[in-house]
Amino acid sequence: MTLERLKNLEAEMKKCFRCSLCKMIPLPVVARAEYSDGCPAARLFHFHGYSGSGKQIMALSLLDGRITVDADLAEVVFACTTCGMCDVACKFIMEAERHQVNMALREHIVEQGFAPAVLKEKTVSLERDNCHLGRPEKTPGEWARNLGLKVLPKEKARVLLYADVLSSGGAAAVATARASAAILRTAGVDFGVLGDKEPVSGLFAYWTGHRELFVRLAETALGRLNHAGAETVVVTSGATLGLLRSKYPEYAGRPRVEILHITEYIDRLLKGGRLKLTRPVNKTVTYHDPCYLGRQSEPPVAWQGQTKISHGCMTYTIPPRPVNTGANGVYEPPRDILRAIPGLTLREMWRIREYSFCCGGGGGVPCAYPELAASAAVHRLDEAADTGADLLVTACDHCVDNFNRNGGGRKKKNLAVVNIVDLVNQAASGGKS
Repeated sequence: MTLERLKNLEAEMKKCFRCSLCKMIPLPVVARAEYSDGCPAARLFHFHGYSGSGKQIMALSLLDGRITVDADLAEVVFACTTCGMCDVACKFIMEAERHQVNMALREHIVEQGFAPAVLKEKTVSLERDNCHLGRPEKTPGEWARNLGLKVLPKEKARVLLYADVLSSGGAAAVATARASAAILRTAGVDFGVLGDKEPVSGLFAYWTGHRELFVRLAETALGRLNHAGAETVVVTSGATLGLLRSKYPEYAGRPRVEILHITEYIDRLLKGGRLKLTRPVNKTVTYHDPCYLGRQSEPPVAWQGQTKISHGCMTYTIPPRPVNTGANGVYEPPRDILRAIPGLTLREMWRIREYSFCCGGGGGVPCAYPELAASAAVHRLDEAADTGADLLVTACDHCVDNFNRNGGGRKKKNLAVVNIVDLVNQAASGGKS
């Protein structure tokens, strides 16, 4: 099955001519040479095989029978945060689906039994305990205990707050969920939660190429979200938003309810006058665009047509096929929120929006390749520090966790990392969740 998927992507592999643009942000948008790298793995390992292009060549070699799947191949392919930077960088000059090939290659390696041992172990935990970190000490709905929230679908509410805390497993996810609930309550939103029926999204299974498990978990989650009785599902994790909006349609189906990230919903509340930020937060901040909230959150566009080949290698489509460039991710709502907080000053980093540098927290990398997770985090923290900011603000718990886990190794300014909902909660009420 996975080999067939790879075969269907062969034309995408053949478009690669090893220009190496997948390793960096496009030259026309480089603002500072020190911060021009795009691929965390290529930056750390300095070998072409770790780049997006390297994976295209390896996938093509598999199809051509020049190589076979083995542990050495898996070691290189899985040393990737699945951030999608190579995909959007390549699309700066051509229409090519680098991320799809990367994930199909990863899924084929898993099917052949060569996934890294630590990822196999954690996937067994995910399948058995609904959490890749092992049997959780608390239930999925424990984060909402004692908050007095409605529990859907037994009770009715227009908005469902979906925290997906078991996909992160860290304390940051719980804190973000509780802060989000406090904000919605302050704004008078009619909302509820799923309690202990809150499903795991399957994020870790997607990241690590365990396709069958991901499909099962996604279908379960989709069913519960669709039948909760809410009109809108508000997701607190940036990674979960990208999964539901961009990956579920391909693997499990499109949600039948509106899916919004908490920053999108807060932005809607602010512009509708239902939430007011009146308490000053006198800080200078910089904002980190999470990969799956940003470039990885564009929904796939349905297309039917023909792919033609010209001159033996150049492909084109009839009619033209829509291509996701990453430019239409969730970028403005977080920035609009920060600008709405009195006393706050926003200073941008040099790699932002679809060209944001990955925090290093995705793809199973913190488990299997901690040195890669640390290298990416420290490099990004240094970039944030160079803006002169007091705080690094982001909108994904995986980013917060990985930055904080690896912050001790940074060489520059001691920079605190916070989720944007904490600042909103502070500006809206002056309290803590």
